[in-house]
Amino acid sequence: MSNKDKIQGKLTFDVIQGKFWVTGSEGEPLTSIDFGDTFEVLENDEWKQTSLKIINGDNGDLVFQLVGTSYYGVLDDLEVRI
Repeated sequence: MSNKDKIQGKLTFDVIQGKFWVTGSEGEPLTSIDFGDTFEVLENDEWKQTSLKIINGDNGDLVFQLVGTSYYGVLDDLEVRI
């Protein structure tokens, strides 16, 4: 699939449904992202392939992490494409 065929938007966590979504410019859900899905995130002006993971945070609480990136904790508003 070429980059122009990918769905691109902001990563958003829906606390009611417990799901991550890629949302459009108006906040509308474009597609969901589940654990095990691979997608790309923009980090330092470079697209990096990643996936969702849950890790133990500094205080022993569970936090979200994007594998292979510096992103963890609250992941809302990151630029992603799938």
